[in-house]
Amino acid sequence: MKKVLFYNGQLFMGGIERVAISYLEGLSKEKDLDITLVIKENNPEKNIFIKDVPSNIKIEFIKTEKMVSFRNKASNKRKNPFWKIVYFFMLNYERMYMKKWLKNYFLKNKFDVTIDFDMSLGKYLDVVDSKKIGWLHFSLIGKRKNKRKGKRFEKRLEKYDKIIAICDEMKEEAKNLFNIPEEKLERLYNPFDIEKVKRERLNDTEVTEEDKKYLQEDYMVAVSRLVKGKGREDLIEIYSKLKEKGVKEKLYILGDGNQKQELQNKIENLNLQNDVFLLGQKKNPYPWMKNAKIFLHTSYGEGLPTVFLESMICGTPVIAYDCPTGPKDILGKNEYGVLVKTGNKTKFEEEIIELLSNTDKQQEYIDKFFKEKLSEFSIETIIKKLKEIL
Repeated sequence: MKKVLFYNGQLFMGGIERVAISYLEGLSKEKDLDITLVIKENNPEKNIFIKDVPSNIKIEFIKTEKMVSFRNKASNKRKNPFWKIVYFFMLNYERMYMKKWLKNYFLKNKFDVTIDFDMSLGKYLDVVDSKKIGWLHFSLIGKRKNKRKGKRFEKRLEKYDKIIAICDEMKEEAKNLFNIPEEKLERLYNPFDIEKVKRERLNDTEVTEEDKKYLQEDYMVAVSRLVKGKGREDLIEIYSKLKEKGVKEKLYILGDGNQKQELQNKIENLNLQNDVFLLGQKKNPYPWMKNAKIFLHTSYGEGLPTVFLESMICGTPVIAYDCPTGPKDILGKNEYGVLVKTGNKTKFEEEIIELLSNTDKQQEYIDKFFKEKLSEFSIETIIKKLKEIL
């Protein structure tokens, strides 16, 4: 029996967290693995995927619910000088607390392998007493822009016994930008329980009466966190031009984040409040993908955008910026969907108009993807390879 500690900072609504659950579901079925999930913060309100962790996986939280709640309270009040001091004190205290917790935990519990799934254990690797696997989810180009930070990140990477990149482009970045030896690197696509997505796209138990009204419309959809870098501003501007050109489909943007109000203001400034809707997080986004005409993605940086896979499994083709890294690994050279040079909003508009008018092309992308590409991302294929690495 191999004992594995699987670490991720949180289980909020997000791409990395969804992939983490896919891995945990796959690994939980392996009888020769004993998995413990360690999460940095006990935040019941935001850790919405906690209920999806398989029941045979033990869960440990580093920071208590009370600690997280108090720090968040200090954060919300930090315009006040007193609470600003309290907030920064809490940040420093939590760093020391986390290191001590991990040190004690590894003294009491022995593991063969620790998977640092979101690579946020970097500062604490010296107290992690096991083999260590780091997981790269994003392009590394930005890490090299600051020399000092880049060097520090390179030193951190050296502490892992294995590093997994989620696409070929990212693996090459690690090798060329940070001098990671080939034998230390593995490429593992994000796994997909394809049958689960197929089932969930038909599951409307969490669809409210209000949701049903939206789903009856003709629309295009985008799913991501509402944060800088995801390019939601571009998408709203693109839609504004599309409306001027007569496009009738609405635009639904699913997800949440600190840019929400800024985006809502932009929608209102462009008089699009009856056409573009920020619908928040959806526990099951698959019915929204399934009923959409096209899935749109204008991110300026990704890891491996698993939402592309989800959308195409739901039967909806993808138009996306060709950002680093990952879109090419899924859409090929425009074989399985449409890639547009990052930031080229005019071309993006043209591709939307073209694809909306060509239902045969939409189906061709989906059929070709199912026939030639989908099996590479199956959970069975990926879990088998991960077990070999473990």
